[in-house]
Amino acid sequence: MNAPEPLGYSLLLDDGDLVVRGTGLAEVHGLANLVQALTLRLLTPYGTDRCDHRYGLSAGAAFGHPGGKSALQDLLRLEIVRTLAADPRVHEVVDVAFAEEGPDKPGAPRPRVLSVRVLVEAVDGRTTALTAEVEV
Repeated sequence: MNAPEPLGYSLLLDDGDLVVRGTGLAEVHGLANLVQALTLRLLTPYGTDRCDHRYGLSAGAAFGHPGGKSALQDLLRLEIVRTLAADPRVHEVVDVAFAEEGPDKPGAPRPRVLSVRVLVEAVDGRTTALTAEVEV
């Protein structure tokens, strides 16, 4: 008998749709399952999940806060860490980095979508990265 997978099993999604393989639904497990689950957390607006109103990313508060792009990224970074650390399979959020979009100029409009790359350490000691386009 195989040892249980500490990072769990789920159904594989492709752009939000279930993936069919042969006559059944495709599964995902291990680090790939963790990446899929964490990406879904980042893409789900906070409070919109019907089963858990505490699930998702609260990016709206960061967008409504005064300040430039740097302040927005700092607030969003904190929210991303809070959101991903809520998953019991995450030991540590190691790094949160945003794609460079040019200098932060006073009075410049804030971006509505930020590309983020997150490095996490799972409870089993493995490290993985995920990327997402976060709407703010």
